[in-house]
Amino acid sequence: MLTIGIHYIGTIASIDVRGKLFKGQGGHQLQILTDKVLTAGTTKVILNLTEVPLIDSMGIGEIVRAFKRVEEAGGKFKIVGMTERVYGTMRMTQLLDLIESHKTEEEAIESFSKKKGKGKKKDDDEADDDDDE
Repeated sequence: MLTIGIHYIGTIASIDVRGKLFKGQGGHQLQILTDKVLTAGTTKVILNLTEVPLIDSMGIGEIVRAFKRVEEAGGKFKIVGMTERVYGTMRMTQLLDLIESHKTEEEAIESFSKKKGKGKKKDDDEADDDDDE
């Protein structure tokens, strides 16, 4: 069963997802809560996937829709806490090239206060491998 909730850290909303994010599990809840956060005037959003063991293409689509809504509202959207399995899926779909990610909520919160740049992504250390060309 999928459950999604929100908690706030100052002016930052953290949307916490628990359960498998795949077809038939109510991923539309993510859109409802994203809209709720934006309607309340919050434009800094963290999607916490710490308790998501599995994600499929439907789940990826829900994340992309949430990301687009936040970006269109002039906000920033970051993902935290991916399990290895979820991280592999996100990397395979190249979603991590689009959406900033961090290992922990604390790192994401800190990155909002940086003046410019995206902060350190979870996979920044691996990005240097592309320089061999």
